[in-house]
Amino acid sequence: MSIIYVTNNSDKILKDGYCGQFWTFKIGETVELHEDAARHIFGYKVEDKEPFLARLGWIRTANDLEDGLERLSKWQFSSEPPKKNHESPVVERVPLRAVKQTEGKVRSAA
Repeated sequence: MSIIYVTNNSDKILKDGYCGQFWTFKIGETVELHEDAARHIFGYKVEDKEPFLARLGWIRTANDLEDGLERLSKWQFSSEPPKKNHESPVVERVPLRAVKQTEGKVRSAA
C-alpha cells in the first residue's frame, strides 16, 4: 500500500474517514494517508469522479459535476511530502519599529 500526501488548498475544512480511521483536512495543511483511503474519499486514480463527489456532498446532480471537479482541483495529491520553503526572507524578517511624529517630536512607537 502506497502513502499519499493530500493538501487541502480549498477554502473549507473536510472531515472524512475510511475503515474506521478518520482525518481532518484543514485548510492549507497536508495529511498523510494510504492510497486506498485517498481512492475511497477523493476517487484518487479513478477516472469517473462523479460518485466520489456525490459522496462528499460536493455535487447533487450531474449538472453540478463541473463545479465539483473545480472544487476537487483545489486539492493536491502527491506520493512525496511537500517541501517546506524555509529560504523565504519573510520567515527571518523582524518588523522595524514604527516612528511617530507628534507636535514636532519624533518618538518610537511601542
